[in-house]
Amino acid sequence: MSDERNDAARRTVLVTGAASGIGAALVERLRGAGTDVVGWDLRAGDRDDVRYIALDLTDAAQITRAAARLPERIDAIANVAGVPGTAPALRVLEVNVLGPQRVIAAVGERLPRGAAIVNVASLAAARNAVDAAGLAALRAAQTNDDLAAWLQRHPLEGPAAYDTSKRVLVDASALASARLAERGIRVVSVSPGPIQTPILGDFVTSMGKDAIDRSAAAVGRHGTAAEVAAVVAFALSPDASWLNGIDIPVDGGLTGLRTAASLKAQSEGEPS
Repeated sequence: MSDERNDAARRTVLVTGAASGIGAALVERLRGAGTDVVGWDLRAGDRDDVRYIALDLTDAAQITRAAARLPERIDAIANVAGVPGTAPALRVLEVNVLGPQRVIAAVGERLPRGAAIVNVASLAAARNAVDAAGLAALRAAQTNDDLAAWLQRHPLEGPAAYDTSKRVLVDASALASARLAERGIRVVSVSPGPIQTPILGDFVTSMGKDAIDRSAAAVGRHGTAAEVAAVVAFALSPDASWLNGIDIPVDGGLTGLRTAASLKAQSEGEPS
């Protein structure tokens, strides 16, 4: 194996949403492996061994300025930052849809061949109710004004905007993987189920306590930030070199249980 694959200490990873939740757990895991980390978040984290840059992902100019302060080479990007459906719909779309798009655009030229991008989406993507044409229009949005205009045509409240934002992020990740393939850059999305983080209460509010409780009951508990971070860290690593263009559910088997129940219902409904 080459030094590029073996020497984690020579790699630098940009993590958005690095100060809390899954982002903070990912930072801890990466630093434990000796990887250099630059963390972007609204506030700085509490680790002395991480270079934090405070910024608001809804502000394109702040992202551009922060990108100019990065090392010349960034080996991977983890777009972890996101806001839940308790936020206003426009802010949900600004952070969850335009945020990753802007980060990749601002940092992409610093990514070498063999780099990886992981976008943290959500199982909530499956709850999206916007049609294909509406999703395509949302993927095409470039500015905050574009998002505001889209919401005029597709009025959504925060919870529905969250579901749709994550559907768009999954689809945009697949499209980016095709676009960046010729540069040898991988892109995958990771979709957690309910995770025990500081914003779990927001999801209880926006999605309903019964729905969140049913998910936990089905698989025995909520997931942890560290469990999601472990999957993201692997997907970012050279060891995942043949992993590209897919969405990875990290849900303790919830997707499998739902699929099994659907298949069982189909089988029982078949004529003998």
